[in-house]
Amino acid sequence: LAIGPGISYDEEISRLVGSLLIGSKVPVVIDADGINAIAGRTALLKKAGVPVIITPHPGEMARLLLARAKGKGQREEGVTRKQIEEDRINTAVSFAKRTKTYVVLKGVPTITATPDGEVFINSSGNPGMAKAGTGDVLTGIISAFLAQGLPPVDASVLGVYMHGHTGDIMAQKKGTHSLIASDIINAIPSVFKSILIR
Repeated sequence: LAIGPGISYDEEISRLVGSLLIGSKVPVVIDADGINAIAGRTALLKKAGVPVIITPHPGEMARLLLARAKGKGQREEGVTRKQIEEDRINTAVSFAKRTKTYVVLKGVPTITATPDGEVFINSSGNPGMAKAGTGDVLTGIISAFLAQGLPPVDASVLGVYMHGHTGDIMAQKKGTHSLIASDIINAIPSVFKSILIR
């Protein structure tokens, strides 16, 4: 179950995402506004009875780490995007362990962390992929691998690598400035074919 890309965000969506998360009988991938829907309510992640993969970029990770203080005169406290960028590995690992999720912290490099504290650092990808829609493509790739029966860690690590590798191939053909999400989607079949032939 992939939740987030294109759903927008309001209180009703937030309740829906919480219900889907707790009631799902299949693994869940949460991205984009799905992440916004659980920001401040990350305790929901531990209530899921299935594996959960979250795929935040550093800004979304900062929203997830925001501790919402209750009471008059108190302010919200959290971790800044800069702090996350300075300590990507520990940020991903500590959140994954605390929430019992698989965390794919997008960026340079993309970090995948497991609930057991295992960490994977991805070497593929390029700056041309920092455009709208490319994260949605990653969500789709990881979800497709889960749907084919891969365990969450394998779906995450392979999804991140394939996404970045496909983006690298397309950047060589088109350049990083003109690379868009649909270029990655359109190249996936040929990249799979080239890897399977080796």
